[in-house]
Amino acid sequence: MPDAATAASTDADVDLLEDLCRVLAEAADAVGEAARYASGLAFGARLPAAALARGGGHRLGWRTLLRTLTDPEGLGWAPRGRGVARAGRLAGLLAGRESLAISVAVCGLRTRIRAVSASRPELLEDPGAAAVLAAVEAGRQAEAARLFRGIMRERGTEHAFALLAPAFADILAWKALTDVNPFNDHAGWQVATGRAVPAEPLLGLGAAFWAFCDLGPSGPEGSGVRGETPESGGPGGSDGAAGPMRPDRPAGHRPPATTAPPPRPTVRPRPVGSLRGHASALRTHAVRLRATAAPARRDPRTGALRAEIDVLARRCATAANGFALAAAQLGER
Repeated sequence: MPDAATAASTDADVDLLEDLCRVLAEAADAVGEAARYASGLAFGARLPAAALARGGGHRLGWRTLLRTLTDPEGLGWAPRGRGVARAGRLAGLLAGRESLAISVAVCGLRTRIRAVSASRPELLEDPGAAAVLAAVEAGRQAEAARLFRGIMRERGTEHAFALLAPAFADILAWKALTDVNPFNDHAGWQVATGRAVPAEPLLGLGAAFWAFCDLGPSGPEGSGVRGETPESGGPGGSDGAAGPMRPDRPAGHRPPATTAPPPRPTVRPRPVGSLRGHASALRTHAVRLRATAAPARRDPRTGALRAEIDVLARRCATAANGFALAAAQLGER
């Protein structure tokens, strides 16, 4: 009976974490799209020209929009897009400014890794996997990625992928979104929001993520996934069958079965074409984040995660208020 109760409790924990994964991924996507739309207005040609020429409500609305895009209590440093917006985003990255969209995405990635750990307690019996998961739990993304690449180097690429799949993609995406290199953010964003992961682990990943993972034979750690394609039966194969013989893979070896990844969002909302629309969407996501995290209040182990989600929800609501105010000042209908 105690074993059955423990199993039921574990299943409930995993279900809760999977719900949080989905809601966080969708919220990150919505925050990113809202920031992109607002950046297009604030740093485009029409609104600044109208604000400087006419003044009045246009100038006030433009200033409100700029404040909303750079509010540490809301969107953080949120310029996204092309031209001036892209330059502003790179400047924020170099200055270490934090973005709400990235914070929500990273929270979702960590929650997905925690869900894998909760659904596969046997991972803690492996010293390498246990060290990676301990680094993730402590928020040390660079150390987690380094330990994972160490497993690949010492025990083989296939063993590392089979051991930690599907968490390895989330670990590397987390590292991509939080390191100082702005050119791998696109790969991390693909994984964090689920845009390019419609199938099982490694299937459906965009070229940007393949390039990010593939260190090549001359990579700094001498390990990569080059040559392991769906046709060769490597980790990206459609049936998981063993491919060509490798020194670290004995004959007849097949990777151990792994659990499916936490569900990613599959249905994308329709594009929003107004500040009021984005404000409404962000308010909805703020409510969903709080509601989804509410059951975690009964579990003392999720206290830090619950507090983090509460902060993210409050910041979404703050950004929504800024967009709504700017829309009213600009006379948007």
